[in-house]
This record gives sequence, C-alpha cells and structure tokens, in this order.
Amino acid sequence: MEKKSFFNKKKLKYGGTSIVFTCIIIAAVIVFNVLFTKVADNNAWIIDMTSSQLFTISDATHEVLKDVDEEIDIIFCQPLDTLSSNSAQNLIYQCALEYAREFDNVKIRELDILEKPQEAKKFESSSTSKLKTTHVIVASHNDPTRNRVFTYESFFAVSESTQEVAAFDGELRFTTAILQLLSDKPIAYFSINHGEATGSEAARPDLWTLFETAGYEVKTIDLSKEDFDAEAQVLVISDPQTDFIGYNPNSPDAVNEIAKIDKFLDNLGNLMVFVDPSTPELPELEGLLEEWGIRLEKGVIKDTTEGYDRDGLLLSADYPTDTVGSGLHSELRKYNTVPKTFVNYARPITVLWDVDGSSMTDSVSKRDASAVLTASSTATAYSTDNETTLELNGTLNLMTISRELQYINDQPHYSYVLVTGSTDFALDDYLHSKSYANSEILYSAMRFMGKETVPTNINHKEFTNESLTITTKAANNWTLFISVVVPSIVLCIGLVIQIRRRHL
Repeated sequence: MEKKSFFNKKKLKYGGTSIVFTCIIIAAVIVFNVLFTKVADNNAWIIDMTSSQLFTISDATHEVLKDVDEEIDIIFCQPLDTLSSNSAQNLIYQCALEYAREFDNVKIRELDILEKPQEAKKFESSSTSKLKTTHVIVASHNDPTRNRVFTYESFFAVSESTQEVAAFDGELRFTTAILQLLSDKPIAYFSINHGEATGSEAARPDLWTLFETAGYEVKTIDLSKEDFDAEAQVLVISDPQTDFIGYNPNSPDAVNEIAKIDKFLDNLGNLMVFVDPSTPELPELEGLLEEWGIRLEKGVIKDTTEGYDRDGLLLSADYPTDTVGSGLHSELRKYNTVPKTFVNYARPITVLWDVDGSSMTDSVSKRDASAVLTASSTATAYSTDNETTLELNGTLNLMTISRELQYINDQPHYSYVLVTGSTDFALDDYLHSKSYANSEILYSAMRFMGKETVPTNINHKEFTNESLTITTKAANNWTLFISVVVPSIVLCIGLVIQIRRRHL
C-alpha cells in the first residue's frame, strides 16, 4: 500500500491554509489601524461625542468668520509633536486643528522658541514680555507684528468658589483673537485710586478679562492725573470706596474728575458702574448718575420667597420688556428655556424719569433711562443701616441703563451709562457657566456701546461631564454586542467552516 506524503494530508492542507489566511487578516488589520491612525492624526479626524462639544466649532464662529480671507497663523511655541503629552495643551491644539480644517485661511505653525529665540522676538511687544513655551500666538501671516499672545491658562475658566478648571474657552479665545486682528482695538479704561476692584497686573478681575475677550485693549486710568485717550470707548468704575473729585468753587482750576467723565460721555464715550450695598456714599459720582436719570438707593434687596440662598440675597433677575434696557436680553428671551441671570447682594436703583423715562438735556440731545434687570415681585428693599424696610415704589431695579441721543451731521449717535447694583455680578462663577446669562448681558452692553466684533452665542465649553453622552442601557447593549454577539458570529463562521471541511 502506497504511503501518502505527510504534506499531502487534507487536514494539514486545509489547516495550514487557515493559519496563513488568519495571519494575513490579522496583519492587514494591524497595518490598516496604523495607517488609519496616522492619517487621522495628520488630518485631525475627530468625532466629537462630548456633551459640551469641546472640539466642535459653533455656527456662531462660522457666521462671524465666513467673510474673513486674510491668512491667519496659529503658532505654538514648542514642537507640535510634544503637545499631546499634556491633556490641557492637547485640547488647545485639537481646537486649533479644527480651525485649520474648517477655514482654509487658518494655518497651524510651530515656533520652537528655545531653538529660534531671534524669530520669537518679533512677537514680543516689549523687553519685558518674553515668550514662553506655554504661549499660543494668533498672528497675521503677512504682518506678524499684528498678533495676540495667550497663555495656556487663558484658554480655561476657573471657578471662583472651587478654584478648579470649570470650562474650556478655546473657541471663544481663537475667534475673538482673529476678529481683533482685523480691526482697531478700542480702549476700555478701569478707574483707579478710589479703592476700586481692579486687582494687580498679575491678577486682574474677571470683568477685566471679559473686556479683553471681547476685543478691547484694557487699561487703568487715574483721572486725577490722566486724560482719556482718543480711542477710549468705555470707562468702568468697579466697587469704588472713595468719591471722585468734583468742582471746587474755592479752586476752579483744580483737577475735576467728574468733569472729565462728563466730557468723555459728551464725546460719545460710555460708562459702566458697579456698586453694592456696602459701597459708601459718593456724592459727586452719584450726582453725575442722577443727571442721567439714575439714583443709587441706600439699601439691600432680599427675596426670602424666591431667592436662591438662605438669606434671600442671591436673586434670579426678571427681564423687563419694551424698554431700552430690554434690548440687552432680547436674544436671550427667544430661547425655549430662558437662561437665568443671577445678581447677588444687590442694592436698589431708581430710575428718576418715571413719566416716560426720558429727559431733554438741551435742544439737540435727549436722555432716557430704563431698567435692564429687576427683582421679582416678592423682593423687598431693606435699609443697610437698621434693616428697616425702604419705602420704594414699583419694581426694584437691579441694573439700569441710560442713553443720550445726539445728532451729528443729521445722523443719530448714542452714549450709554450702565449701572449695576451688585459688584458680584461679574464674578467668574456667574460669567463662565452656560446656565447663567451674566456674561451675555455684559456682551450685549458692549455691543450697545459700539464694539461690533464682540462674538455672540459662543459658549464656554463646560467640563461638567467628560464621558461619552450615551445612556447606561446603550452602554450595556454595546458591551453585550462586543462581548457576546461578535464572538458568537465568529464562532458560527468557524463551525460552518469546520463542518464543510469534514465533508470534503
């Protein structure tokens, strides 16, 4: 009987073929994964399944940048291949890549400042503003001197109460930076030397940062020594503790800060004032505000029925309609669920012109004042001196706005005075949450005051939940599919192949 060769046996033949075929499939899958990962990394292919859409550019950004054709460079001050080593800087990098993918005129570059210190100097505005590896530059490609420099920290919002990172501001930061490069930067001044809350140069208040984000060049001004720049658009007086210098009849030529503010407003400047129940009496400043139809009352507003804390000091503001001030939240009121604006520890503000809300200042100018935010009907104003109830008629105002209309060359022009009865209104906890509308109210005020490039509807991307937004049921179903269904399919295919082999 002739012996069959060992290598001619059917089992070995088909078994060997299966092993080779399996090895080829596994190798192909590995190669495909490596190539696909490489291509995905190079082309920034990302499916954003995060609840706050961290990596997605909103329609608002597409709208404001759709007509921009100037070439823009987003420059990282360290090699790009090192950015993925840290989750925070990688998040900024991925956001920048999304801009490069969505807008043909935006390019990503690296500038290794340790290797090329001379090239880095053209982005340094002064001898003291040295670039660091943790800086990101947004610059005009054709004119690098037009640039904005940001630290990694500036792309994130920190909770005032917990001091933890609360939100990602990448889209807001990149979009406003690009807009700033395309237009001249108006100046927003913060007054100083009256005990104001302007912070140190290393720790500016949240309101300061909000103006920078909106495209302003923000500076301090000591009105007892300095005059307004011609490019100044807004003066902010935040929590003053001493009064401003007014007219002195015994020394008519002495410095008059109130006169400077008055002239600034006459020249179409704008004023924002933030006070609270603890702010002392300021006769000169209060006298100026009364000329604009706004009076600061000595008291504190409490709402123990609808307030959001035990003492009734944290208030959810009502939005009045059909007034000049209602324009600051007209877009917010269009939402199906209207976001809340919170005002904490507020003093009442009275609009003096209670007939039609307006007053003629001269033959060509007219001022009108109205509420922007009001307390609910269950709120009560108490005296800060002895906790007795204040006899104030009508609704209690939390924020008011007054405007003056002037006709110049037959064209209407406005200047505005915004007064808020709470210094907490612009704290970080209220500005950096999509649940609150405080920042949107202030951005709207800036638009009223003439800064057209303030971005609209670009939200902070909150780190409320970094997990994929799928339900527990869906997660269990996927687990079942991967761990049971897929292996079962493979097993069935294997059984079919095995049965077919036995019948060959």
